[in-house]
Amino acid sequence: MGTKQFSEQVKAVRTALNLSQEELAHALGVSFATVNRWENGKTAPSKMALNLFKAFCKKENLNISGVER
Repeated sequence: MGTKQFSEQVKAVRTALNLSQEELAHALGVSFATVNRWENGKTAPSKMALNLFKAFCKKENLNISGVER
């Protein structure tokens, strides 16, 4: 994946793994509302949440270079 805004990255990762927002939220340990807000660009992740997302992607062998908040 190229450089994308965080909201686009979240949706791209979620759809690549064929997960619902609820399923991704559960996998990351955040609420459905949090994932929904990230995807809609309403909120940016905290540094801790961004690190969780990056670790999740690494575990799933997804290249997310260029993730921006």
